[in-house]
Amino acid sequence: MRVLLSAFACEPGKGSEPEVGLRSALAAAERHTVWVLTDSAGVPSLQRFLDGHPLGSRIRLEPIPLGVDAQGLGLMNFHWYYDRWQRRAMRRALELDRSIGFDVVHHVTMSTVWTRVGVAAVPKPLVWGPVGGGVEPPLQLLPELGLGGLLDDAIRVASRRLLAKLPPMRNAARIAVVVLAQNRQIVTRLRTSAPVLVQPNATAVDVSGVRPEGGRTHDIVLVGRIVAWKGGQLAIRAMRHVTDRQAVLRLYGEGPDRARLERAARRWGVSDRVRFEQWIPRDALLPRVARAGVLVHPSFHDDAPLCVAEALSLGTPVVCLDHGGPAEVVRRWSSSPARLVAPTGVDATARQLATAIDGFLADPPPVRSTTIPPDTPFAEALLDAYDRAVCAADRVPAADGPEPERLG
Repeated sequence: MRVLLSAFACEPGKGSEPEVGLRSALAAAERHTVWVLTDSAGVPSLQRFLDGHPLGSRIRLEPIPLGVDAQGLGLMNFHWYYDRWQRRAMRRALELDRSIGFDVVHHVTMSTVWTRVGVAAVPKPLVWGPVGGGVEPPLQLLPELGLGGLLDDAIRVASRRLLAKLPPMRNAARIAVVVLAQNRQIVTRLRTSAPVLVQPNATAVDVSGVRPEGGRTHDIVLVGRIVAWKGGQLAIRAMRHVTDRQAVLRLYGEGPDRARLERAARRWGVSDRVRFEQWIPRDALLPRVARAGVLVHPSFHDDAPLCVAEALSLGTPVVCLDHGGPAEVVRRWSSSPARLVAPTGVDATARQLATAIDGFLADPPPVRSTTIPPDTPFAEALLDAYDRAVCAADRVPAADGPEPERLG
């Protein structure tokens, strides 16, 4: 088949969405020829990677410029430029389809219910997702966000709900023939007549090149941007109740919530057990995750955090909230060590996190020399979705169809 893949983020060595875009292109190229619409900024490194890869000859890159240097852009400005990028991608996709004639079109990275899907304009079977953007914070934990974080999240929730109602954002749901969903929460938000398969994009991670040396540490690692909704303060609060005296919480990342977290650590008397390590490259971070005692991820509304999937793949115990994307990812690695904590009151949740952390530190699994695959690999789900899309090519879905079929 000839596949058109819309992957704004697609680049090796970056983790997160760029890793998902790359793994999607490689998965599609296992059986098909793939044209990839992607941000032109990442094309040089992506092309170098593909030049040395056995599947590289099946992947053709179609660079689309964002029109601005994304570094330093605020979130609102970035999404304004990203919407323009999607419109450029639409025009190029239509040109390519007239000359090539695609069998399947797939929009994969940065796929949410509240963003435009440019390639939906191509009159070919559309695979949409994994789609996210439907997880909202648990009400019981809202006080932990602080005033600034609470205001940010209120704006985030309101603006996303509003954007999701706009006609250009609803077009993909209307015409998609197969939908991949990040988690069960987003399924309830989708208004589509297409079959829906729950398959987090985090199952695309590949950590096979990580070679950790040494035994498991007593480090509790938290990976990600230091913003209120990532739950850093909840993790520090949990350190008040962690009984393992060797345990140290290490936060890898940068962000505006750091000062608030530092104050909380001082106020609760755990500053000597909390380290702000800042951001480090993925190839340096993953060996530390592989040897950590626990990866804690108390995020309030992630769709499918790749750091959780990486830890599960490496066999590092994961402790996270039983809410949204992290819990969905944990369920995709049924043989990996993990504990899900139900979000209740702030202090009760912190104590449960601490109990789960102490349990893993007291009885740590060995550091693994091999990785643990997810129960259903991402590539398998993606290729199956393409086959379904081709079989449904003559289907014309209605804008307001019946309740979608839940396949996973």
